[in-house]
Amino acid sequence: MNFKFGMVVAYIPKSGADIRKAAGEFFGKYTINPDSEIISSLFNEWLIFDYKIPGGTTVITEYFLKNPDALPENLMDELRQIIQTSVYDLFEVERNVPGVSVTVIGIFTGKRYTVSERSLSLQMENRKGTFYNRVARVGDVYYFVGSNPAFYPMTYTERMKTMLRKENKERITPKHAAQLVLAPAKQSQKKNITKTAIRRKRLSVIRQFAQLKHTYGFTTSFETLADFLYQEDYRGHYADFYTDLKKIGIGYNVVVENTRFFEDFWNYFPHKVLDDRCPTEKYQEYYG
Repeated sequence: MNFKFGMVVAYIPKSGADIRKAAGEFFGKYTINPDSEIISSLFNEWLIFDYKIPGGTTVITEYFLKNPDALPENLMDELRQIIQTSVYDLFEVERNVPGVSVTVIGIFTGKRYTVSERSLSLQMENRKGTFYNRVARVGDVYYFVGSNPAFYPMTYTERMKTMLRKENKERITPKHAAQLVLAPAKQSQKKNITKTAIRRKRLSVIRQFAQLKHTYGFTTSFETLADFLYQEDYRGHYADFYTDLKKIGIGYNVVVENTRFFEDFWNYFPHKVLDDRCPTEKYQEYYG
């Protein structure tokens, strides 16, 4: 692939993009280090591929339509293919051929790609893990066209991949990758959750449970579920809570399709081992 993205980045000031507004949308309330190369590259990638400029298009699409640098037809054709085929995802490494290619699977799309990649494949060696990036097809070859990735030594079971795909309803962008890098600054801010807020959340969870019973037709009562959590009557830890719900009549499909509900239930209802408190209350006790 011969197209260079530096030309698109250089076009940003001419595209009509409101940089201040875009930065506010990208970073939110995070405290950032403006000298961070990783953050700058993720922001630039998001700005050209995902942010909508006043005309309703993206910077990279606007660049293609106007061709301000009078690029030759072969480079414009590569750019067209990149725009049409690019996908951003969290990729898990399945196979690496150093100096040649990396075979990855998208955690949120479930799609598998063998990507022509020299430098990253050499850096990766035999490591297993995940990284955010953008993949695109030019001709018959896939390339990574995103910013340099941060590599996380973490893999996912097939069951967890299924849960993530079902739970995630939003489009993955470099903002998700940036939030991992910026997370410590976000976590340092205190979040006060009042007792009233906890009670309201519990009422919301109870109402959701009634809807789940109606939708899936199981007969388990909320009291049975609450006691199961309170007693922690499963083999030993958080993951077992999900797998052992079948013991009280709540099927695997209910859990997979409603993981947010069960996360809220776990966090907002009492556990005996936490002195009759919920994890949210204990968090408030320790971190205020």
